[in-house]
Amino acid sequence: MRFAPCRILVRYTLRVTRLFACLLLAVSPLVSHLATAQAYPAKPIRLVVGLAPGGATDIMARTLAPALGEELGQPVVVDNRPGAAGSIGAASAAKAPPDGYTLFLASSSFTSNAVLQQNGSYDPLADFEPITNIASAPFLLVVRNSLPVSSVQELIAYAKSHPGKLNYASSGIGSTAHLSGEFLKRAAGIEMTHIVYRGAGPALADVLGGQVDMMFASIVSSLHHAKSGKLKALGVTSAQRSAAVPEFPTVAEAGVPSFEMTGYFGLLAPARTPPGIVATVHSAVQRAIRRRDVVERIAADGAEPDGCTPAELRALLEKDMKSIAEITRGANIQR
Repeated sequence: MRFAPCRILVRYTLRVTRLFACLLLAVSPLVSHLATAQAYPAKPIRLVVGLAPGGATDIMARTLAPALGEELGQPVVVDNRPGAAGSIGAASAAKAPPDGYTLFLASSSFTSNAVLQQNGSYDPLADFEPITNIASAPFLLVVRNSLPVSSVQELIAYAKSHPGKLNYASSGIGSTAHLSGEFLKRAAGIEMTHIVYRGAGPALADVLGGQVDMMFASIVSSLHHAKSGKLKALGVTSAQRSAAVPEFPTVAEAGVPSFEMTGYFGLLAPARTPPGIVATVHSAVQRAIRRRDVVERIAADGAEPDGCTPAELRALLEKDMKSIAEITRGANIQR
């Protein structure tokens, strides 16, 4: 009996040891993540763009990269991986090590590809960790100068009085310009013929030349033509008026209440990137996109800085995929 206290003490010690071991197991991932975040970044970071140099996504990446690199203390190098409407670059980024040294700048084709391609090479939600939306970029609805309309309501009336006569251009099947045209057709109850081009430049050139009636074009490519009188701009595709072109109404307020199609520039990391690294990059982006020179360059491209939370970017991607699925089903769009 005199050894009972010793046995009790041994049992108590074993229980404490086991409890301590369990606590260590529970806390060690957090400690590891914190240590990783504190050491990050220790080398240059690769920013993958799935589209060719010179396009809107590439320009946004090159606007962001120098400022983000300065905020993080390491160079951010843009790596263009074009092909398959952006799918090749997205798939390569998804397969990169989740260590924060590969980031991906996504735009509207990122979600439309995933919806339109069966057995696609990546899943926008499962294969990536959202960080933030760098900027939002509405499109401008422009029509040829000789088309006898000056507003969205007049365009709809013209289409209804000339059934099957109106056409619109886009840069490709499933592009934002294409989906915007199909959205307008469905929401306004009109018929238009879709004319597909290999790129936004040739499409806009034919609207300028009068060979095509209209298109949804980027603000940066079409605004100066509208201001010079070579095109008529009828409205922007965002939910609210754009700070870049506040003089133009939204398509919604101009006659199609449900209309909204806004481009995004989402920054993502491969799935399972540590939360601490995601937070570090998010904080650095917040600072970078508030620099005066970056704000001015983003505005010059017809976009508006955002900097939303990772959860808000995930919600944006989910909403975009749902909207694209509804439009493509209604219009029977296939790639």
